Amino acid sequence: MITVIADDLTGAAEIAGVCLRYGLKVAFGLDSVPEEPADVIVIATDSRSGTIDGAYRIHRLMATKASTADDTLIFKKVDSVLRGYIVQEIKAVMSVTGKSKVLLQPANPAAGRCIRDGKYFLGDTLLEDTGFSADPDFPAGTSEVAELLNERALVGDKANQFPIITGDVRDFQEKAIYLPDCSSENELGLPLANWEPDTLLAGSAAFFEQVLLKITGAKKAVATKSIDISSSFLIVCGTAHPQGQRFLERLKTEAGCPIRYFPSQFLQEKISEGEFSRWAKSLIPDWKWSNKMAISVSQSKVSFPGSSSLLRLRMDEVVAELVKNCPVQELLIEGGATAYSVLNYLKWKTLIPEQELEPGVVRMRVGRKPSLFLTIKPGSYSWPSGIAGIKN
Repeated sequence: MITVIADDLTGAAEIAGVCLRYGLKVAFGLDSVPEEPADVIVIATDSRSGTIDGAYRIHRLMATKASTADDTLIFKKVDSVLRGYIVQEIKAVMSVTGKSKVLLQPANPAAGRCIRDGKYFLGDTLLEDTGFSADPDFPAGTSEVAELLNERALVGDKANQFPIITGDVRDFQEKAIYLPDCSSENELGLPLANWEPDTLLAGSAAFFEQVLLKITGAKKAVATKSIDISSSFLIVCGTAHPQGQRFLERLKTEAGCPIRYFPSQFLQEKISEGEFSRWAKSLIPDWKWSNKMAISVSQSKVSFPGSSSLLRLRMDEVVAELVKNCPVQELLIEGGATAYSVLNYLKWKTLIPEQELEPGVVRMRVGRKPSLFLTIKPGSYSWPSGIAGIKN
């Protein structure tokens, strides 16, 4: 059995999608280890949105709960461009499993995300010269992967860090984090030829697929049929990513889908809770009239003290109101932190992965509400063609 611990919800869902691609049974839990038997257990946390100390505690707790079976292989899912508290989370898992080394491969060459000479590239562009340099939480000020990891490690813990070995890595002898170069899909799985059980495996969903192929011998399953999500849906856009906003415009013009943004008075730090509740309830007849709707906080970035968490909480309340009072059959959420917040607010801790619509876009049944399907995707990914009647 394999247990995967992820630092965000969309990354966890991406792993579940890879498993479905190989016909594996997946159990999916939010900050919990699912009880049902499965080939792969996926645990989604939101540690990337918290503190570095919190990330360590969460991963140590999840690794402890997941390590009850002797035959469990734990895989640490990390962001493909190394956002998050990766070193601390790896240390937490190693403290439980007793592993002495780490093979870390965040690359995803199929998406143009490669590592050459220890530097991270998106296509032919260095990471520091892309939009990731302006990431609000983990800006990429360098393209050197070892520097990125060290910068995001615990301040004051430099002396206790593992060496990070990059470049043309062929074997794993000393205690270290090994992060090999990778410029092609073929190179993704090459280091696994020398893997031994005392080495923790960590990396992207693309690398996890190589683990399935090289270590478990998994074989791809028959492709699943397409689905029709053109009515009875609620789309939640949790990011101001330009791609998401363009999709909302297409929803409005091509699919006749009502788009609702938060009124300006609810984009402030202090609001009237009663007035906000009345606005949320006013969306119910709008949804029932059209049998579909998309909601977004704003068309532009909103910033005030604590804005991210406050706006997510307000979005949670709106989604809960609509799901409770409308016969929504398909809930589609863009953005991992937004999706995690909604699920946590609704106390939906168990999900049943059903279908990988595209890499990174996964449709799941909600355990506590079996008539409802949830589809989530990262903010930087596109919705698959056909979603809500929009053809790419």
